[in-house]
Amino acid sequence: MSGDAGALEVESLVREHARLVFRIAFSVVRNYADAEDIVQEVFLRVARHGAKGVDDPKAWLSRIAWRASVDRFRAIARNAQEEFDERVHAPLRHRPGIESEVISRQTLAMLDRLIARLPRKEREALLLTSIDELSGAEAARILGTTETSVRARVFRARQRLAEKLQKITGVSYGC
Repeated sequence: MSGDAGALEVESLVREHARLVFRIAFSVVRNYADAEDIVQEVFLRVARHGAKGVDDPKAWLSRIAWRASVDRFRAIARNAQEEFDERVHAPLRHRPGIESEVISRQTLAMLDRLIARLPRKEREALLLTSIDELSGAEAARILGTTETSVRARVFRARQRLAEKLQKITGVSYGC
Protein backbone atom coordinates (compact mmCIF):
# COMPACT_ATOMS: atom_id res chain seq x y z
CA MET A 1 0.00 0.00 0.00
CA SER A 2 1.48 3.35 -0.89
CA GLY A 3 0.62 7.01 -0.96
CA ASP A 4 -2.07 9.07 0.70
CA ALA A 5 -4.88 6.75 -0.37
CA GLY A 6 -3.26 3.82 1.42
CA ALA A 7 -2.71 5.84 4.57
CA LEU A 8 -6.31 7.04 4.53
CA GLU A 9 -7.52 3.46 4.04
CA VAL A 10 -5.50 2.22 7.04
CA GLU A 11 -6.65 5.19 9.12
CA SER A 12 -10.26 4.40 8.25
CA LEU A 13 -9.79 0.73 9.18
CA VAL A 14 -8.20 1.72 12.50
CA ARG A 15 -11.06 4.07 13.38
CA GLU A 16 -13.71 1.55 12.43
CA HIS A 17 -12.21 -1.69 13.76
CA ALA A 18 -9.61 -0.94 16.47
CA ARG A 19 -12.04 -1.81 19.27
CA LEU A 20 -12.87 -5.17 17.70
CA VAL A 21 -9.19 -5.98 17.22
CA PHE A 22 -8.50 -5.00 20.84
CA ARG A 23 -11.39 -7.17 22.12
CA ILE A 24 -10.13 -10.18 20.21
CA ALA A 25 -6.57 -9.64 21.41
CA PHE A 26 -7.60 -9.09 25.02
CA SER A 27 -9.85 -12.17 25.00
CA VAL A 28 -6.82 -14.29 24.12
CA VAL A 29 -3.94 -12.71 26.06
CA ARG A 30 -5.97 -11.26 28.97
CA ASN A 31 -3.49 -8.42 29.40
CA TYR A 32 -4.21 -4.81 28.48
CA ALA A 33 -0.65 -3.90 27.41
CA ASP A 34 -0.18 -7.04 25.32
CA ALA A 35 -3.57 -6.48 23.68
CA GLU A 36 -2.58 -2.92 22.76
CA ASP A 37 0.67 -4.21 21.28
CA ILE A 38 -1.28 -6.72 19.20
CA VAL A 39 -3.59 -3.97 17.90
CA GLN A 40 -0.55 -2.02 16.73
CA GLU A 41 0.96 -5.13 15.17
CA VAL A 42 -2.26 -5.91 13.28
CA PHE A 43 -2.55 -2.46 11.78
CA LEU A 44 1.16 -2.37 10.94
CA ARG A 45 0.64 -5.61 9.00
CA VAL A 46 -2.30 -4.01 7.22
CA ALA A 47 -0.24 -0.92 6.39
CA ARG A 48 2.59 -3.08 5.04
CA HIS A 49 0.52 -5.51 2.99
CA GLY A 50 -2.59 -3.54 2.11
CA ALA A 51 -6.26 -4.39 2.07
CA LYS A 52 -6.91 -4.41 -1.66
CA GLY A 53 -9.47 -6.97 -2.78
CA VAL A 54 -10.77 -7.60 0.74
CA ASP A 55 -14.54 -8.12 0.63
CA ASP A 56 -15.19 -8.14 4.38
CA PRO A 57 -12.62 -5.99 6.24
CA LYS A 58 -14.13 -6.84 9.65
CA ALA A 59 -13.74 -10.60 9.18
CA TRP A 60 -10.32 -10.13 7.57
CA LEU A 61 -9.04 -8.00 10.46
CA SER A 62 -10.59 -10.43 12.95
CA ARG A 63 -8.60 -13.30 11.47
CA ILE A 64 -5.38 -11.30 11.52
CA ALA A 65 -6.05 -10.25 15.13
CA TRP A 66 -6.85 -13.82 16.15
CA ARG A 67 -3.65 -15.22 14.64
CA ALA A 68 -1.47 -12.44 16.07
CA SER A 69 -3.08 -12.93 19.49
CA VAL A 70 -2.58 -16.69 19.50
CA ASP A 71 1.06 -16.20 18.50
CA ARG A 72 1.56 -13.70 21.33
CA PHE A 73 -0.27 -16.00 23.79
CA ARG A 74 2.03 -18.89 22.89
CA ALA A 75 5.10 -16.71 23.44
CA ILE A 76 3.73 -15.54 26.79
CA ALA A 77 2.93 -19.13 27.81
CA ARG A 78 6.46 -20.26 26.91
CA ASN A 79 7.96 -17.45 28.99
CA ALA A 80 5.64 -18.19 31.91
CA GLN A 81 6.52 -21.90 31.76
CA GLU A 82 10.24 -21.08 31.77
CA GLU A 83 9.77 -18.72 34.71
CA PHE A 84 7.71 -21.35 36.53
CA ASP A 85 10.35 -24.02 35.91
CA GLU A 86 13.05 -21.71 37.28
CA ARG A 87 11.03 -21.00 40.42
CA VAL A 88 10.13 -24.64 41.02
CA HIS A 89 13.65 -25.94 40.47
CA ALA A 90 15.35 -23.17 42.42
CA PRO A 91 16.08 -23.88 46.08
CA LEU A 92 12.85 -23.36 47.97
CA ARG A 93 12.94 -20.93 50.84
CA HIS A 94 10.52 -21.64 53.60
CA ARG A 95 7.82 -19.15 52.84
CA PRO A 96 4.25 -19.40 54.04
CA GLY A 97 2.04 -20.86 51.37
CA ILE A 98 4.83 -21.91 48.99
CA GLU A 99 3.31 -25.38 48.67
CA SER A 100 -0.10 -24.06 47.70
CA GLU A 101 1.50 -21.62 45.24
CA VAL A 102 3.43 -24.42 43.57
CA ILE A 103 0.35 -26.67 43.45
CA SER A 104 -1.79 -23.88 42.03
CA ARG A 105 0.76 -23.06 39.34
CA GLN A 106 1.19 -26.74 38.52
CA THR A 107 -2.57 -27.12 38.14
CA LEU A 108 -2.75 -24.13 35.80
CA ALA A 109 0.22 -25.41 33.82
CA MET A 110 -1.44 -28.83 33.56
CA LEU A 111 -4.69 -27.26 32.34
CA ASP A 112 -2.76 -25.17 29.80
CA ARG A 113 -1.05 -28.33 28.52
CA LEU A 114 -4.38 -30.17 28.26
CA ILE A 115 -5.92 -27.30 26.30
CA ALA A 116 -2.83 -27.10 24.07
CA ARG A 117 -3.26 -30.81 23.23
CA LEU A 118 -6.84 -30.39 22.05
CA PRO A 119 -7.39 -30.59 18.30
CA ARG A 120 -6.66 -27.17 16.80
CA LYS A 121 -10.22 -26.39 15.71
CA GLU A 122 -11.67 -27.30 19.11
CA ARG A 123 -8.95 -25.41 20.99
CA GLU A 124 -9.46 -22.24 18.93
CA ALA A 125 -13.25 -22.31 19.36
CA LEU A 126 -12.89 -22.91 23.10
CA LEU A 127 -10.42 -20.07 23.57
CA LEU A 128 -12.53 -17.59 21.62
CA THR A 129 -15.86 -18.34 23.25
CA SER A 130 -15.05 -19.42 26.80
CA ILE A 131 -13.60 -16.00 27.59
CA ASP A 132 -17.09 -14.49 27.12
CA GLU A 133 -15.63 -11.72 25.02
CA LEU A 134 -16.84 -13.07 21.68
CA SER A 135 -20.20 -14.46 20.71
CA GLY A 136 -20.54 -17.68 18.77
CA ALA A 137 -21.28 -15.65 15.64
CA GLU A 138 -18.13 -13.52 16.09
CA ALA A 139 -16.02 -16.62 16.73
CA ALA A 140 -17.50 -18.25 13.63
CA ARG A 141 -16.56 -15.23 11.51
CA ILE A 142 -13.00 -15.27 12.83
CA LEU A 143 -12.60 -19.00 12.33
CA GLY A 144 -14.29 -18.97 8.94
CA THR A 145 -17.03 -21.43 9.90
CA THR A 146 -20.63 -21.52 11.11
CA GLU A 147 -21.91 -20.68 14.56
CA THR A 148 -23.27 -24.23 14.89
CA SER A 149 -19.82 -25.60 14.14
CA VAL A 150 -18.28 -23.34 16.80
CA ARG A 151 -20.80 -24.57 19.40
CA ALA A 152 -20.09 -28.19 18.48
CA ARG A 153 -16.33 -27.65 18.70
CA VAL A 154 -16.62 -26.00 22.11
CA PHE A 155 -18.82 -28.83 23.36
CA ARG A 156 -16.34 -31.47 22.15
CA ALA A 157 -13.40 -29.55 23.63
CA ARG A 158 -15.09 -29.34 27.03
CA GLN A 159 -15.97 -33.01 26.89
CA ARG A 160 -12.38 -33.97 26.11
CA LEU A 161 -11.05 -31.76 28.91
CA ALA A 162 -13.52 -33.24 31.39
CA GLU A 163 -12.49 -36.79 30.40
CA LYS A 164 -8.79 -36.00 30.71
CA LEU A 165 -9.25 -34.27 34.06
CA GLN A 166 -11.28 -37.21 35.35
CA LYS A 167 -8.48 -39.61 34.37
CA ILE A 168 -5.90 -37.44 36.11
CA THR A 169 -7.81 -36.53 39.28
CA GLY A 170 -10.42 -39.27 39.60
CA VAL A 171 -13.09 -36.58 40.02
CA SER A 172 -15.98 -36.38 37.57
CA TYR A 173 -16.36 -33.00 35.86
CA GLY A 174 -19.76 -32.68 34.21
CA CYS A 175 -20.08 -30.51 31.12
